[in-house]
Amino acid sequence: MLQSKPAPTGKRRTRFAAAATSTALVAGVGGLVLAGAPAANAANVNLDKRFNYTCKVDAGALPLGNHVLGVRAQVQVPSVVNRNQTLPTRKTTITLTLPETLREATYDILRGRTAGGESKDAKVSLSAPGSSTLTVGIANLRAAQAAVPATAGAPWNIATVGDVPAIKVPATAHTRASFSMPAAFSIAATVINVDDVRIGVTLACKTAGSRVIGSVAINKNASKVAAKVSPKKIKAKKTKAKIAVTVSAGSPKASGKVTAKIGKKTVGKGTVKNGKATIKLKKFKKKGTYKIKVTYGGSAYAKGSTKTIKVKVRK
Repeated sequence: MLQSKPAPTGKRRTRFAAAATSTALVAGVGGLVLAGAPAANAANVNLDKRFNYTCKVDAGALPLGNHVLGVRAQVQVPSVVNRNQTLPTRKTTITLTLPETLREATYDILRGRTAGGESKDAKVSLSAPGSSTLTVGIANLRAAQAAVPATAGAPWNIATVGDVPAIKVPATAHTRASFSMPAAFSIAATVINVDDVRIGVTLACKTAGSRVIGSVAINKNASKVAAKVSPKKIKAKKTKAKIAVTVSAGSPKASGKVTAKIGKKTVGKGTVKNGKATIKLKKFKKKGTYKIKVTYGGSAYAKGSTKTIKVKVRK
């Protein structure tokens, strides 16, 4: 058991308050990264990652230097989301375990008995190929005043809770969506000591390292192929026919490649732009009715699909 000592005064007293409360509150900011309901029938995955932030600490007008603070972010997220899907508002929580050095500094030197605070400028970012980074602010991010452990070596866990607003996956996003910690944020912290004295500290925190806690897959849209051959009358060895192809695949409009095959033989190819393509067919050598399979190969946004049409060739 640590022995109780008189509370320090002046610069020394405020420095310990800053160190203890700043570390406690970084957890809350880090925990706001991933929130939202999973896509229908999607399994959930657990993400777990550690980050370091450098925080400039000030007690009023007194600068207290920079402190490197760590946070472990753990969260459950859907393994798959859809483009245009809205991840609804929900609470998010993260827990930080503080080291014994900070527990001792806060309880035994500062004589702090509770610690808490809030951040009003923490944000969460969502980014994915094909779209701009989406950043939203977090509301009500705070850690309530909670007891500082009195026993040496006792675990000190501080949890924070915030409200993550609804986040809509951009319509043009594809492949995977990455969720990130904030690049920078500020904290207003308070420690209350045994004499009920409140010690206020501000922290300006930032990181230059990777901020991505994890990512989720983005579903491709289903596609549907429509195809029409022209002209109506096609003669063997004479007519150069073509197929007008339309690919419906939601937003954005389909792009990619289409091929036309009779059996295993490719008889034409085309490029899809804005959902449309034209396939020029080779001349038919013999009369008859042919089954042509038109295949859309898909894209970063859309799944592939096929359509089989019949073509009657006259002599």
